[in-house]
Amino acid sequence: MDPGTFDEEKLRAFMRAGVNRVSLGVQSFDDDVLKLAGRSHDAREVERAIEMMSTCAVPRWSADLISGLPGVNAGTWRTSLERVIAAGADHVSVYDLQVEAGTAFYRWYGEDATGKDAKEGLPSEDESADMFRDASATLGAAGYEHYEVSSYAKPGARCKHNQIYWQNASWYGFGMSATSHVNGERVARPRKMGDYYAYVDALERGENTGAISTGGDASDALFEHIMLRLRTSDGMNLDKVTERFGEQATKEIDDAVAPFLGEYARYETSAEDGSRILRLNDPEGFLVSTEILSTLLSQMKSLASDDDGEDA
Repeated sequence: MDPGTFDEEKLRAFMRAGVNRVSLGVQSFDDDVLKLAGRSHDAREVERAIEMMSTCAVPRWSADLISGLPGVNAGTWRTSLERVIAAGADHVSVYDLQVEAGTAFYRWYGEDATGKDAKEGLPSEDESADMFRDASATLGAAGYEHYEVSSYAKPGARCKHNQIYWQNASWYGFGMSATSHVNGERVARPRKMGDYYAYVDALERGENTGAISTGGDASDALFEHIMLRLRTSDGMNLDKVTERFGEQATKEIDDAVAPFLGEYARYETSAEDGSRILRLNDPEGFLVSTEILSTLLSQMKSLASDDDGEDA
């Protein structure tokens, strides 16, 4: 929920409808940062929205913070972390700014931005990395579990929806651009309003909806499994990988991850059943998780290609 676009009446209506968790798009507690980011709300509205969480007795609420925004520095970042902790958020999501083509941020700060250095006003990569480390340390010291690259939770407050996604379990999605994942098959609804209305009309007539299926082959399933599981503090159970994908898949993972063991990744043994677990280290492994996964999947694809050549 955007702190600037909802009120207590709407929130109470959601509670009566059975909503038991609210995510607030805080992004920052600094007015200058919010203004530079083009946000419609200010810090006062953030505080008012947080007060409503208590007034309306919301069972659990989460706050989204974004590092890497223009104007953010070590001081403003630490202030946002401390204020969200003091506010009593049950869950905190910490995202790094991604400047993507076609967005307002890309026009202002992307490679094709004109009139000034595209990176002017944005924290450097090193500064953003330090903010990630600071979030891990500060939230961890306050009792939050860093259970996924971007997610922190108080005990018992992990986001169930996200866990289902990271475990590659089944879910149903409703509405424009929503996805469903059932029995290993993912279906995506149209992303544009007109296409979505046509999709709904076809559905009501019992016709083929044209929803997009994104199911893949076994190698796609393995790559997705690796990407999802290594994002979490629970890590990837390699014994289960062997059961599902075979011993060769596990061997390829072991070979590909070897250069990262120590500073970025580690093996552990499950206390429950003795199975072998591969985990990324917090914060350094999580910090470079994209690079680790990219290298890991690239090397595995190379190994798979070599195997195909040998079989031929």
